[in-house]
Amino acid sequence: METTNSDEKRECVRAPLGVDVHYQVLSEDQYEKRRAGGETTACRGCRVQQERWVPDGAEDKAKPGGVDPYVVDFLIHLEEKMDHMLTLLSKYEEGGETLLLGHGLNISGRGMRIRCEQPVEEGLIVDVRARMFRFPVVILRLFGKVLRVKEVKAKGESSYEMALEFLDLDKDAEEWIISYVFQKQREAIRSSKG
Repeated sequence: METTNSDEKRECVRAPLGVDVHYQVLSEDQYEKRRAGGETTACRGCRVQQERWVPDGAEDKAKPGGVDPYVVDFLIHLEEKMDHMLTLLSKYEEGGETLLLGHGLNISGRGMRIRCEQPVEEGLIVDVRARMFRFPVVILRLFGKVLRVKEVKAKGESSYEMALEFLDLDKDAEEWIISYVFQKQREAIRSSKG
């Protein structure tokens, strides 16, 4: 976990992010069309909870009579299958949307880093979608500008890390991300003491 100086803003504090990330590379014109259509503020399930966060796939035992986590898992699995089928079908349609798969490395209120298999040109816009938790379900859809791309070699294979700066970040999404970052830091402090 990265440390920060006390004078840094809370938006700059980062936390690890170990989730799959679907993304699509956009030109400035494509981004402006989506922005004009109101797509850039879409963030499904973003809300700041006063209760503790529940890790991906875990069940919060403290809530009696809550939603069955097996049903949530089933619905998420079904949604993932449908998304996969739609992605495959869209490859054959003219102008169909193609999503690439990457892995989220870390996140802050200002941006995120993603590991991907193909390099992305600096300055392009990326439409990012990531499911942060299964229960409660939180799915982020964010737009970011590619600031840096660096090649990383591990075990004889190349991958790329891209650093994104968020664009038009919804206030609810920003607060959710910052809450997530501080929760991850508290968990790291507790585990290092225990």
